Formats: sequence, C-alpha cells, structure tokens
Amino acid sequence: MKINKIIACAGIALLSVSSQSCKKFFDVNDSPNNIQEAPIEQLLPSITVGVGYVGVSDLYRYSGLMAQQFTGNTTNISQTFKEYERYNINSSDVNNQWSNIYAGILADIDKLIEKSNQQNSPHYAGVGKLLKAYIFQLTVDAWGDVPYTEATKFLDNLKPKFDKGEDIYKDLVRLIDEGIADVNKTTSVLSPTKYTTIYASTDWNVSKKQWTRFGNTLKLRLFIHYTAKDAAYASTKINDLINSGAEFMQSNADSFVMPFLSTAGRQNPNTSVEGGQFKNAFFPNKTIVNMMNAKSDPRRVAYFVPFPYNSSPATYKGGNATEAASVAYSRLNTFLKGTATINTITMESDGSLRDGSITWGGDAPARLLTFAEYNFIRAEAALMLGAPGSAQTFFENGIRASMQDAGVSGGDIIAYITANGTLTGSDQQKLEQIINEKYTANFGVVMEPWTDWRRTGYPALTALPISVAVYDKIPRSLVYPQYEKNSNPNVPARTDMMARVFWDVRP
Repeated sequence: MKINKIIACAGIALLSVSSQSCKKFFDVNDSPNNIQEAPIEQLLPSITVGVGYVGVSDLYRYSGLMAQQFTGNTTNISQTFKEYERYNINSSDVNNQWSNIYAGILADIDKLIEKSNQQNSPHYAGVGKLLKAYIFQLTVDAWGDVPYTEATKFLDNLKPKFDKGEDIYKDLVRLIDEGIADVNKTTSVLSPTKYTTIYASTDWNVSKKQWTRFGNTLKLRLFIHYTAKDAAYASTKINDLINSGAEFMQSNADSFVMPFLSTAGRQNPNTSVEGGQFKNAFFPNKTIVNMMNAKSDPRRVAYFVPFPYNSSPATYKGGNATEAASVAYSRLNTFLKGTATINTITMESDGSLRDGSITWGGDAPARLLTFAEYNFIRAEAALMLGAPGSAQTFFENGIRASMQDAGVSGGDIIAYITANGTLTGSDQQKLEQIINEKYTANFGVVMEPWTDWRRTGYPALTALPISVAVYDKIPRSLVYPQYEKNSNPNVPARTDMMARVFWDVRP
C-alpha cells in the first residue's frame, strides 16, 4: 500500500488530467496508487487507504485551518499553511485534492462496484457504494455543485456536467440504502473481511454490522446538515430513520476510521508533515486551545504538548495568523500524530521545543466519522428536531465517547461531565453547548467542524481581519480547480470562497 507518486500522476495524466495535479504539496498529499485491473481483493484496500488520506490531507487542512482548529503561523521558510489560514486558497492549490478524489478514489470505487457485480459479490459492491457516498458528501460540502452523474467517465466524457449539491445529497441517500442492502445480502461469492483497512475482520458478520451502522450514521450526518435550510425535512428524515429500527454506531469500535502505521511511508501525514518540508508549520489554533483551557479539559494532554514543556501544572498555548511569526506554541500530540517517544528534551529561550525532543510514530488513525459525532448528532436532533431520545443523555455520551477515544481516565471523565456536561438555558444556548463540545470532540475530523460552523454559527468564531486575511469573513466553500476550469466549460462561475453550499443558508 505504499504510495507511488510517479505512477499515480502518470495514471492521472493518461486520463487527460492536467499535470498540475501533482504540482503542489507532493510530499504531504500522497494518494494510493490506482491499480485499474487489480482483483477486487486488492482494489478495496487501495481505496480505503485513499479515503483515509483524504481525511488527513488537503480538505482536512483547509477546513481545519478555516474552522480555527489549526494554525499555520510559523517562522518556517514555507508559509503554505499560513496562507491557507488567511484564506488564500487558490484554484491551483485545490488541483491535487480534486484529482485524487475523481481520478483516484472515485474511479477506483466505480471499478470496484462494476467488477463486484460481475463477480456476484454484492458485499464488495455495497462497501464501494458506502465509500462513494462518503467521499461525495465531503466533496459537496467542500465545493457545492460538483460532477456526479457524469463523473469518472474520463475519455467517454471529458467535460462532465456539474450536478446541484442538493440533488447529489438526495441521491446519496439512495446510494447508501443500496450499499446497506448489498452488504446484507445472504449470498456473495467474495466478502471484504481482511481485505480492507477499514472495518477489517476475520468474520464478515462482524464487518457487515459495522458497515451497516456506518451507512445509517452517515445518513444522519447528511440529514442534520439540512437543519438551517429545511428543518422540517431534516426532522422527518431523521425521525423516520430512527423509528425504522436502523442500527447506528454503538461504541468507539464502530467509528469510521482508517488506521495508519508507524512504518515509513504508511504514517499519518500529521507526522510526515512535521518531519518533512513543512516542519514546524502546523500547530493547534488558539481558538480550540483556549476553549479547552477554559474548562481544564483533560483531553489536552492527548491533543497538545504542554507549552512550555516543563510547566507545572501543564499549560497549553495555541496561535493564529494575526500574531508575529512564531513556533512558540504547543505542538500536536498523540491524538493526531501517534505514539510519542520522549528523547532528550531541549527548550529554546522562547519556551519552544527543539526539533527531535519528541518523535511521533505516525500511527494515529484518520478519524472520518466517529461514535462521539453520532451522539452529538442525536443530541442536536433530539433538542431541535423532536427526534427520539434525550438530548442530555446523548450530549453526555458524546463527551464520554470522545474522552475515552483520547485515553482520559474514568475519574477525569466523570469530573468533566459533572462540571460541563449539563445542557442549560434556551434551546439556542443548549445547541451552542452541543456544537462546542462536538467541535472539541471532532478535533482533526475532516470538514465537519467547518460544516457545523457554516450551518449553525457555532463555535462563535471570529474571522481574521482584512489586514491579515484575503477576506474579512470566514469562507463558505472552496474555489474550483484550475485544470478543471481550463478544460471543462461546465465549471460554474466562481471568483471567491464566499459562494455557499446548498445547505448553508445561515445569515
């Protein structure tokens, strides 16, 4: 599964995609090599690794920087992430992620579904459909209208139309239902047990339940995104789904995550970014750090390295692009970078750690949709949409699941929930509590913190000033890739990042 960047880009070029796709961020946006004629047992692991990389590459960085979970403020010679933080993301920047999605992952998924159907293996086809729905959900949430019905046809259609985001969303529900039905078929020549890096198992009955729970939970995520645009629709769909008896995620073991390894070339990119060209260029943002500091949040020890390192009791510091260039911040820690090895700790005069003081294994997973998020969705749905269950209970369960995932002790979890785990005030105040806790729990989850802010206004983020940023407002979508604009006349006109995704109607 090690990535071969030259072959990946060659494959893209053969599909008449511009060579700009491999121009920028080559060493931190690796995408698995696409093997078009591979057996389905080899094709699926390549796809699931690709999905994992989407969860920790460009979309993850763009959305995390705009949602103020991360900062790119640095004295490093590379200012790339700082430019993204100040909303300077241009058409060429997004080329690589777009091509990885369309010419890589989605092309392989369509091939997987086709070959699985030919081989009477609906279990594989169903998994492919669920993965396709997940990737398109992210893509719509990033760009809005995108190619869907005519996507991945390549030489048969080099100028695909752009479908409306809302039309895509509604068809994704159908696709998920098909996927769930397929993975639950009683007969299948082949079943993806160990031949996947997501929900791998020696027993298909175990994997089948996890894929089914993921699919139903993904539908909840789709429906909750409608709350500002059409609360009645969201309420009907969520209530119908819950009352149908559908199974959802039941524990952290059901979380949709892609594990990485400590082996070179298979590490979480958070680690390779810090160890390569972009060393000392990606830190926690003061917004999330200060929110957690205000509550003495016990997850901080897993999320961040103390700053200064020898502070007692431990203190934590984030930054942002309004400050003078610096590396005097807490660093990302084990939650996003994997196992930490403490070497010889050396601090600079400004309190920052000298490179090499700590090394990380890179074996942290890409968290793509978690059990904690499921509980916060249910809490919001119960509070705002009249969905079954107790908003308070789901709120507490979301906090508990997040803390358990971060390795927090039982006593500290109880203390935190006692101090911060009771919903109070008006419904809007309770919603703010839910989304703020979801924001902390979803630290490092691709797109969703930015999506929650766009649709609810929470957390109460303050845009960077125009003296620092390209815009004086937090962006609402990404620009379209330059190579697509160069070759496809169907690309919608868009000159900036203020265009809104269909569900984003909040003033």
